Amino acid sequence: MATVQETVHPSAVKTAPPAIEVSHLTKAFYDSEGDRVTVAVSDVGFSVARGEFVCIVGPSGCGKTTVLRILADLEQKLSGTVKLHSATPPAMVFQEASVLPWLTVAENIAFPLSLKGVSRAEQEARVRDLLALTGLTEFAKARPHQLSGGMKQRVSVARALVDDREILLMDEPFGALDEQTRLVLQQELLRIWETTGKTVVFITHSVDEALTLADRVLVMSPRPGTLVANLTVPFERPRDVVEMRRDKRFWDMTYEVWRLLASPARD
Repeated sequence: MATVQETVHPSAVKTAPPAIEVSHLTKAFYDSEGDRVTVAVSDVGFSVARGEFVCIVGPSGCGKTTVLRILADLEQKLSGTVKLHSATPPAMVFQEASVLPWLTVAENIAFPLSLKGVSRAEQEARVRDLLALTGLTEFAKARPHQLSGGMKQRVSVARALVDDREILLMDEPFGALDEQTRLVLQQELLRIWETTGKTVVFITHSVDEALTLADRVLVMSPRPGTLVANLTVPFERPRDVVEMRRDKRFWDMTYEVWRLLASPARD
């Protein structure tokens, strides 16, 4: 098993009990005949404190999304343990904005509540709050085809928050967006997270995005993915996504993560 490098900055250490505990997680996929095995994730372990924002980075195919899908109960593990200490199932935001084209923005956000039979008045109150939180109030009656990619992702985030689940899982939600839009949405996501206090696990290919958002960054090796570093991000909150890039520590940590990503898998 790879040796995990750990950097700890006391100012960023979380003291709350964990919301997520993963231990010795392994996942393999079999071919159509059931006899050829591809090990996607091997012996991965980490925990996430309540209210903590954790990013996972790693090369393509290393199993980042597989880990997230197992947390979301969309994939089954092969071995190990996964514990989510939450009264509600996690909410999931995918890379592609999963908005329903025949519904308005407000109706898309309310959709999980309507499935649960929540009263119309409660739906409207909750949606009104989330439209304001995500900056979509003036687009409440718009259809998805009238929205930019960034606005569609805001809708996806609002919908994930609408029934107030404790854990938010995000799979490269800004990966398909241009750099300027990504920066804007990173700042918006930080503001929303600081307001709601959700526990977040966020998958990204972008090292600077991980350092911009996270309390900690977990670095994975090439497939089979193992955890090779657990880095605590030292930057104070609230954060300004542009001003952070003036901080030498930001670029020192960027180099550190890229160095880890460029290193071969270690036994």
